Amino acid sequence: MTSNLKISYRTIFLLVLLSVLTACNSIPAIPVALNPAISNKQCVVLVHGLWRSGWAMRSIANDLNDYAYQTVSISYPSTSISIPEIAESYLPPAIEECKQGGAELIHIVSHSMGGIVVRQYLQNNHLPLGGKVVMLSPPNQGSELSEKFGDAGWYQHIVGPAGVSLSKKEGGIISSLKAVKEPVGIIAAYRDWSLFPSTWLPEPNDGTVSVDSMKLAEMDDFVLINSGHATMRFNNDTHQQIRYFLSRGEFYHSEHDFPKLAY
Repeated sequence: MTSNLKISYRTIFLLVLLSVLTACNSIPAIPVALNPAISNKQCVVLVHGLWRSGWAMRSIANDLNDYAYQTVSISYPSTSISIPEIAESYLPPAIEECKQGGAELIHIVSHSMGGIVVRQYLQNNHLPLGGKVVMLSPPNQGSELSEKFGDAGWYQHIVGPAGVSLSKKEGGIISSLKAVKEPVGIIAAYRDWSLFPSTWLPEPNDGTVSVDSMKLAEMDDFVLINSGHATMRFNNDTHQQIRYFLSRGEFYHSEHDFPKLAY
């Protein structure tokens, strides 16, 4: 009898835990009918962030491939050359690969510092008509950590010239960038804790970039994802919102959406 009671209590506990975890999901699922596979040839260039490679975007690439998008993931040396050098050397071949593949529309999806690489590329280049840009947690207003530690030798050694330039200080790249003319959607990750004090990284943030720093004056839409900076790339909510924006030019919102922050 006692054994049966223990099993029952354990079962009840597991069911309650499962229901709590399910309830913690911050976004309502986008109805399948509103986010179908595409019917024409569209190509998405994927641009990773600091310390990563094209492999870091594989989860996003796999999801897009499942919905009939072609993808091209670039890999660049993120800690050894500048952002202008990255944009000039690595974006044009990827765009050309999309064109050679017969793409009717070409989009870009970036993560973190990759968003600044994309903005740099779009200073003197434009996507073919209809192309859209989705940025995941980009430090558009600069990296608070680069602002604070950018002059330190140890920091320069860790992040390289591109990471150090994510600043509005003299020599930084942020203040020199003009508005992007392509439709831009920003997916901002946020979470309730950070390894850094709020004096270093203002709240809300995703553990690496503050939500305020992710915004752009010219952005067409903005949406919050309850996730960490790196893990958002593997988040199904992120994948759904990417596809929704690429097809509609806006994100999926509802009255039951995740917390709304002014933007």
